[in-house]
Amino acid sequence: MANASTHVVIAEPDAATREQLATLVTEVSASLGVEVKIHQVSTGTSAFAACSEHKPQLLISEVMLEGLSGLTLLRRLAVESKAKTAVVFVTDFSRDHDRYWGLRNGAVAYLAKPFDENALRSKIHRVLTDGPEAVADSPARI
Repeated sequence: MANASTHVVIAEPDAATREQLATLVTEVSASLGVEVKIHQVSTGTSAFAACSEHKPQLLISEVMLEGLSGLTLLRRLAVESKAKTAVVFVTDFSRDHDRYWGLRNGAVAYLAKPFDENALRSKIHRVLTDGPEAVADSPARI
C-alpha cells in the first residue's frame, strides 16, 4: 500500500478537467486511507519538471500537451527518472492506434475522453494499491 508521501501529477491543459481528475484521485485515496499530494500542471514541460521534483507514483496525462507530448513525457520519464511512475493517459486521442502506442510505450492505462469515471477510479485504485508496477492494460493488436 502507498505511504504518506504519495504524489500524483495531473498534466491536463483544461483547468476544469484537471479539477475533475484531482477530485477522482482525492476520492480514491480517501477510500484507501492514503494521503496524496496532487500537483496540477498544464504543459508537458511542467509535467516533466513536477515528476522530476516530486517522484510521483502516478501521472495522469493528456497525450496532447504543450512543450512535451504525453508520449514524449512517458519516454523521457522512463529514461531519465530514477523513480518509477505509473502513467495513465486520459486523452482526446481515441483511435485504437493511439491507444496501442500509448500502452506499448509503457502507460498502464489509456482512457479516451469523455472518460468513464468508474474505469478511471479503478485504474487509480490499482496504482495506489499496487504501486507504479501495477499491471498495465494490454495493447490490442491493430
